[in-house]
Amino acid sequence: MAVKTMKNLMKQEKEQYKIPRKVQDIIPIKNIWTDGIFFAGGRYTKTWKFTDINYLVASREDKEAMFLSYSELLNSLDSEAVTKITINNHTANKNDIEKAVLMELKDDGLDVYRKEYNDILMNKALNANGIMQEKYITVSVAKKSIEEARQHFLRVEAELEQHFSTLGSKCREMSVEEKLNVLRNFYRSGEADYELPALSDIMRKGHDFRDTICPDSVEKHSDHLVLGNRYVRVLFLKDYANYIRDSFVSELTDLNRNMMLSIDVIPVPTEEAVREVERRLLGVETNITNWQRKQNQNNNFSAVVPYDMELQRKESKEFLDDLTTRDQRMMFAVITMVISADSLEQLESDTEMILSTARKHMCQMAVLKYQQLDGLNTALPIGVKKINAFRTLTTESLAVFMPFKVQEIMDRGGIYFGENAISHNLILCNKANLMNQSAWLLGVPGSGKSFSAKELITFIMLNTEDDVMIFDPEGEYAPIVEAMGSIGTVIRIAAGGRDRLNAMYMVEGYGDNNPIVVKSEFIMSLIEQIDKKGVGPQHKSIIDRCIAAVYREGDETGTIPTLCTLRDKLLSQPEPEAKQIALSLELYTKGSLDIFGKQSNVDLDRRVIVFDTHGLGAQLKPAGLLVITDTMLNRVTLNWKRGKRTHIFIDEIHVVFENEYSAQFFNSAWRQFRKRNAYPTAITQNVEYLLDSVQASTMLSNSEFIIMLNQAASDRQKLANLLGISGEQMSYITNADPGCGLIKYGGSLVPFTNRWPHGKIYDLITTKPGEGAFAGQAR
Repeated sequence: MAVKTMKNLMKQEKEQYKIPRKVQDIIPIKNIWTDGIFFAGGRYTKTWKFTDINYLVASREDKEAMFLSYSELLNSLDSEAVTKITINNHTANKNDIEKAVLMELKDDGLDVYRKEYNDILMNKALNANGIMQEKYITVSVAKKSIEEARQHFLRVEAELEQHFSTLGSKCREMSVEEKLNVLRNFYRSGEADYELPALSDIMRKGHDFRDTICPDSVEKHSDHLVLGNRYVRVLFLKDYANYIRDSFVSELTDLNRNMMLSIDVIPVPTEEAVREVERRLLGVETNITNWQRKQNQNNNFSAVVPYDMELQRKESKEFLDDLTTRDQRMMFAVITMVISADSLEQLESDTEMILSTARKHMCQMAVLKYQQLDGLNTALPIGVKKINAFRTLTTESLAVFMPFKVQEIMDRGGIYFGENAISHNLILCNKANLMNQSAWLLGVPGSGKSFSAKELITFIMLNTEDDVMIFDPEGEYAPIVEAMGSIGTVIRIAAGGRDRLNAMYMVEGYGDNNPIVVKSEFIMSLIEQIDKKGVGPQHKSIIDRCIAAVYREGDETGTIPTLCTLRDKLLSQPEPEAKQIALSLELYTKGSLDIFGKQSNVDLDRRVIVFDTHGLGAQLKPAGLLVITDTMLNRVTLNWKRGKRTHIFIDEIHVVFENEYSAQFFNSAWRQFRKRNAYPTAITQNVEYLLDSVQASTMLSNSEFIIMLNQAASDRQKLANLLGISGEQMSYITNADPGCGLIKYGGSLVPFTNRWPHGKIYDLITTKPGEGAFAGQAR
């Protein structure tokens, strides 16, 4: 043991022992400051909270990179400070969950759905005993004054933020209220949710801050404590295996109980560590030489050095090599764990589970005897270290106790998208936090695409005032919108049908720059759907000229042009190409798609609009989608000017990428959606067709939010290459159950499950034959 470092540490932490006279005395915090600094155990301490990363589902290469980054973080720890890494499993605060996920009732006739939605989400949130996991890093340092400590913590904070950022995690300092809440929730776990009074109120009234967090009573026993009505036990890692798997810590903390696991780390200055190991090696060599001399005196010149001495020599040389040539540091570490239960029987059962988990990894956890209170203070993220069961480790040996597991997505104001497949916590995504809000929903038929989309639409309709526009090629979305009453309208687009949309309608601000150019692209896309050869440069010039003319005349007369108006204008042009374009437009003016050639006769002012093209037929659906996209673009532009957000859902989006001008127009519209406060969501099963299109694959790779359900084999590989999905993550979109898969959210990929229980909402959004609105139908 590096005696100098430990001696200094013991000296700094030495406190006169006082017999606790009251419950508050078991809390070792002496002073607190409003910036989150505590004074405890003779040292100043500060705590930071860091977010989890996707370590368990990362590829081998990514895991190695994360491991090395974490090792660098450990290497950067200051020798004069003690660092404590804590994993805290605690019961979720019911009030916080309610604020995060529940809808407000509005007394508008739709509260029956809101109540059911709230019940389902609360059941899911409180499933698995409602345990949440948080991670902290606490640094404690001995300084002469609080000002010196503040300067030290400023430097530490900058380094921690940098290293956690490299890992893909976010690190932020915890306020004094947050730290006290963490301690209060542990000391008084199982009690009703309680809001701590403001620190300023406590100080103004002259109260002891420990009054607000301490338990009602404490009973000390040799192998456990009783805090109030909770039974608590502290264990420590006694024996370490030669080879420990990196999943050891995550398996220990998988138990759905209130618990904390802490790793106390004391880095040793490298020069002192080298001297210490050289001293040990010299001692081993001396013992071996003395043993050999004794054998020689007995004329035993061929004696082999005993195995234990040879092993000591080998290990000491390896340790010295690690320190001098591999940039490892010597660290002292102790791992403590405190578990909490409702009864002594439950505590014994949980203890045995933890002991067996440790044995599975060839390690031994042991219960602290007659040191339970000291162990409790060591395990909590206060910054105190009362247990001296230290083990000498190198940086790599310590990095094996990896505190990371899987990333959580729980945004404030987020929408429910399922449960994390590993931690089982709710996934709440707020796309407003992303760089762009474009979303994709991908999966084979039967994987639950429509169900997921309708679940999202239901939430938006019930819990926001945002507008929703849906392209519905199979007539699946109409039942849910019709069930919501007057907030929505279903426009049924069919050849020869009654509902009409004016393809030439154009609001002020339409298009990126020149609205005539964008409208020309749109008309060319329509013509391309009929004549697959597309349009040449002469056609484009004529279309530009005629469109400009009809809009100019429309402004003068105060009328809105239609495709019929445009066709008449084309027929009056001298060029033969104009006659060809007019002939192509005949389908949209006098033919079966004349529903797009005349003035609109539908209500486009409602909050939710479904464009049902089920009656169009496969040949006419691409043209229908183009006209509908153009109509959506007009509505998005109007809402943007009003400061209102629009959600766009486009099913079977692959059809627009089969032609050049269609893809070009849609790509332009997609960009405008994003710029004008619209959240477009594209839905398709034909990922392979998408990735064959340069524009589609670019749109997909640039999107920050992608839900991947079960994928076909060929699609899986292409998606893996495009989005950098590891083999471990691929398993979640291979033969996945309906509604289960992967979510790409910003830079992270999170596996999820989403099984919705039967009820009124399920009946509205299911598309299974024989269920809900589709009962008795074979689809």
